Amino acid sequence: MKRLIVVLLLGLLLALPYRADAISVGDSAQVSWKGKWYPSKILEISGSRMLIHYDGFESSWDEWVSMDRVKIEVLWKDKWYKARTLQSSEEDGKVLIHYEGYENSWDERVPLDRIRAAR
Repeated sequence: MKRLIVVLLLGLLLALPYRADAISVGDSAQVSWKGKWYPSKILEISGSRMLIHYDGFESSWDEWVSMDRVKIEVLWKDKWYKARTLQSSEEDGKVLIHYEGYENSWDERVPLDRIRAAR
């Protein structure tokens, strides 16, 4: 019986959605600061906020930023689309996004595993 429970739990864990290409620590990203975009690296992620390090700057410039300051792409039907963050929620872990070049009717709330730093 215990063996069956362990097998079922492992099966459930393997079925959880995870994408290796979703936004993650170590990714390069473009981050907005005072109206300009700067290359940076993601050092930590906590919900929809990221600790970033600006390339070529001292670590004293590292800061926590919300997703709306990061150029992102969103996965939809196996294709990545450029998007921008409209609102993020710590409560449900989803982000309200707008697909660039599309009408507002396409805006949607997406989980973080469907978001990556724009490439």
